[in-house]
Amino acid sequence: MENEKAKDEAPEQTPESIASELETIRASLRKRESDTTTLKILFYTGLAVLLFGFFYTNQTLQRAQHRNLESHVTLLQSQVSHTLLMLEKKLHEEILKLDEKLSRTSGPSLNEKIQDMNQALDQLDPQSTTMGILIEKVQRSSNELSNMVEAENQINIIPTPWPQN
Repeated sequence: MENEKAKDEAPEQTPESIASELETIRASLRKRESDTTTLKILFYTGLAVLLFGFFYTNQTLQRAQHRNLESHVTLLQSQVSHTLLMLEKKLHEEILKLDEKLSRTSGPSLNEKIQDMNQALDQLDPQSTTMGILIEKVQRSSNELSNMVEAENQINIIPTPWPQN
């Protein structure tokens, strides 16, 4: 009885119906193949766009980090320069204070001592030409030293601070 029901429900298969079913299956397979090809194209295109976006973003970030690093280096250099200038100023002030203390307590200044030495050398009677040359050389060197000290005392070094960014 079941066989009879199956025969009643199943349509009759004729060569034309089989051919039309085969043609329908072929069209369906072609459509699926076309859909699969389209999906592959979309997948590879999306992958290429993602890779391009990744490389572009990575390069842009590296440039931004490089600029940021350069600005930090510049800022640190200016801070170090400012700190060194301030230390130089403090050191110069301390040297001037010590020089003032020494000049008050030790009696004659360096210039007076150099002049006294030159006067003593002038009173010497050179016994040979080499001794005379040495005396003149010492006097020239002491005069140069005296001039340098006077020039240094006249120059007041005041460093200017770097602007803060």
